[in-house]
Amino acid sequence: MENTMDITSQTRSVRDVVYEKLKEAILMGEYKPGFHLNERQLAQQFMISTTPLKEALRHLEQEGLVITRPRVGAFVSNDVMISIEEINLVRSAIEGVAARLAATKIDEDEILQLGQVIKEMELYTKERNSEKVLEMNTQFHKLIRIFAKNNYVCKQIEAIRSFDLGPRNKILSNFDELDRAFHEHHLIYEKIIMRDPDGAENAVRMHIHRSTRFVLDGKQQL
Repeated sequence: MENTMDITSQTRSVRDVVYEKLKEAILMGEYKPGFHLNERQLAQQFMISTTPLKEALRHLEQEGLVITRPRVGAFVSNDVMISIEEINLVRSAIEGVAARLAATKIDEDEILQLGQVIKEMELYTKERNSEKVLEMNTQFHKLIRIFAKNNYVCKQIEAIRSFDLGPRNKILSNFDELDRAFHEHHLIYEKIIMRDPDGAENAVRMHIHRSTRFVLDGKQQL
């Protein structure tokens, strides 16, 4: 992260922006387990007061990524790897359910929409355009949630989606991983349009489990 970062001009609340940036730094291994999150230094880095910073740290503590030691300060949790893995287990289960529901409810127009995204994802994968692949990846999963036609499932996925953004950037910056991710997404697509709920759910679960393992193994080698 940069030495200083003026975020006061952001349209979202300062607390939310700081929370997201700290979370990404933790999930991507920039702040390693046990790292002391010095409030004064972080406030200077973000060019903010300590109030929104404290609020962001409390939020991260509730998520298990930060621990606070009385009269000492906040630290990145030593169990952060476990937290990421367990959160992604939950995510794989919920997104698997969304794919299952989509496979039972999808109509012909929706099949065409999903197919168009897969075509663009294939094109950008071949071009090694990680930014566009990420955009199509996001759209692909969003469409599955929409086609599941279940507000409860959508809300649960949205609640944990932020844990995936930083790691997903890491995954899609690896060219070999781009190919693997495309083939996995194509399998998910095939199972959904075949209206195979078991196959769709299993394909999503396997994709998320493997990509999570890729991130965690990479972090452990840093």
